[in-house]
Amino acid sequence: MATEPAATSTAARPERTRGEPVRMRWWGWGDPERAPALPANALAYLRDAVGVLPAPRPPVALDAVSLPASALDSAVLARLREIAGRERVRDDRVERIVHAAGNGYLDLVRLRAGSPQGAPDAVLYPESRQRLRELLGECARDSIAVVPFGGGTSVVGGVEPLRGEYAAVVALDMSRLSGVVSLDEASLTVTAHAGMRVRDLEDELAARGYTLGHFPQSYEYVSIGGCAATRSAGQASSGYGRFEQLVRGLKLTAPSGEIDLRTLPASAAGPSLREAIVGSEGVLGTIDELSLRVRRAPAERVYDGVFFSSFHAGT
Repeated sequence: MATEPAATSTAARPERTRGEPVRMRWWGWGDPERAPALPANALAYLRDAVGVLPAPRPPVALDAVSLPASALDSAVLARLREIAGRERVRDDRVERIVHAAGNGYLDLVRLRAGSPQGAPDAVLYPESRQRLRELLGECARDSIAVVPFGGGTSVVGGVEPLRGEYAAVVALDMSRLSGVVSLDEASLTVTAHAGMRVRDLEDELAARGYTLGHFPQSYEYVSIGGCAATRSAGQASSGYGRFEQLVRGLKLTAPSGEIDLRTLPASAAGPSLREAIVGSEGVLGTIDELSLRVRRAPAERVYDGVFFSSFHAGT
């Protein structure tokens, strides 16, 4: 058993500039500044239980990753940059590789081998709802497929850049459309831009004595927009509720228009447009703002762990 203060500790985290996108290794989970390592006792257990290679096979060099030339027309690229700014529309090699896949097992095997299934032709970084609307409109006019990209933590192919019948495909990285808009302490509701990381939102709430209570395994990297788009669940969801149960209102932007759903408590009326959008995986449009239910933070959090020697003993 371990007992800790309720406020989230940031002491062990790498320093980064406020608003800077949180990035994983391009070939797998984890902080690129930290070498992946297991303690000696964990390695000994794995060695006895399943076997461990003497030397893990490293990923290929970034320069060795197979990447086709961008299919994005130069005139279209110029128009997109005119809308968002040159630094907000990226078609360089590293950006395309980073946005080529999620973090499922097959994704990581392909990335480590240097053979991703596909890659976007460019990456867009909208910084406002207005820019988001203009970029989506331009992509619709030029027959460009758009794949919303939050933290890149999908393990079910949700961010795969499939171009299908379209002339090109772009990743819509929401990381710069981030930050808390407001905190209503009377109704216990926080409103934030969809690109905000769950970890960052939890830190800001903890400083005010509140918690969202959403702790998926991808907690450090996942965005709140991604959680809404996938109906995310976490280790504490049996107590605080799954993510769709936390959503009180939202805004969605699509090429054909916008949807603003007011912040309301649970309702028995139906059908619910909110329920159709939450879990839509980006098919209906891009969720760009969310209003979420929060709770008073507990005075302390207590975690228990139980280990069984075998599956049979556990059953």
